[in-house]
Amino acid sequence: MAFPGSNEATAASLSGSGLLLNARNQKGDVRARIIARSKDGGQTWTSITLDNNLPDPVCEGSILNIGVKKRKQMLAFCNAADTLRRDNLTLRISYDEGLSWKKNILIEKSPDGKKDFTAYSDIVKLDKRSIGVLYERNGYAEIVFTAVNWKTGN
Repeated sequence: MAFPGSNEATAASLSGSGLLLNARNQKGDVRARIIARSKDGGQTWTSITLDNNLPDPVCEGSILNIGVKKRKQMLAFCNAADTLRRDNLTLRISYDEGLSWKKNILIEKSPDGKKDFTAYSDIVKLDKRSIGVLYERNGYAEIVFTAVNWKTGN
């Protein structure tokens, strides 16, 4: 299966041999992330869709498996969650393998509506409660790291 216009993809492991692929929609016709699922470690893909629950301004994003809860893989996803510009950097948590994103934590947003305030980001699991977020900030002038307790949102 192919989805024309997808690029800058990243993947996370799901239960069994499952994978969730998350990519930006380079075409920009729909400002949302492209999601694909595999049940066999990426040999075949059962669905490719646009996830309107993950708004995106045509920018890179990061996805990460952070553990298991009730036999489901928990995922973290971070991107500039704005449909108009690279801003509104948000960390989202899914407790159901990316079917929904119940927790949303704002990492940083432009204080004055400045264009491209937060852009590319990467995430890493620091411990059971913390995720590290490394991201471009202030019109690409800075690279910032912050640790977020995803259970409390601080």
